[in-house]
Amino acid sequence: MGAKRSEIVIVTWRDARFYPETRNTEKMKGIRMAVFESVGHLISRDDTTTIIAAELNDEGDYRDVTLIPSGSIESVRRLSLGSPLAM
Repeated sequence: MGAKRSEIVIVTWRDARFYPETRNTEKMKGIRMAVFESVGHLISRDDTTTIIAAELNDEGDYRDVTLIPSGSIESVRRLSLGSPLAM
């Protein structure tokens, strides 16, 4: 397999949430940001954007890419996959 190696990570991050109905001050107390966990190959990370991809093919190309605002990230945890299977 000729694919490049990349770290597999779990990114916990906050995203916007939309509440379409009218709310008074009392009803506003229970609303919160959405918290997501995204898993993928870590492609890049800087002060603005963290980029992960769900898939990596045997030619080194990524698919299903997610861009996450770096300022919204609560944590990035690296996964340990152990040794690859021999095929």
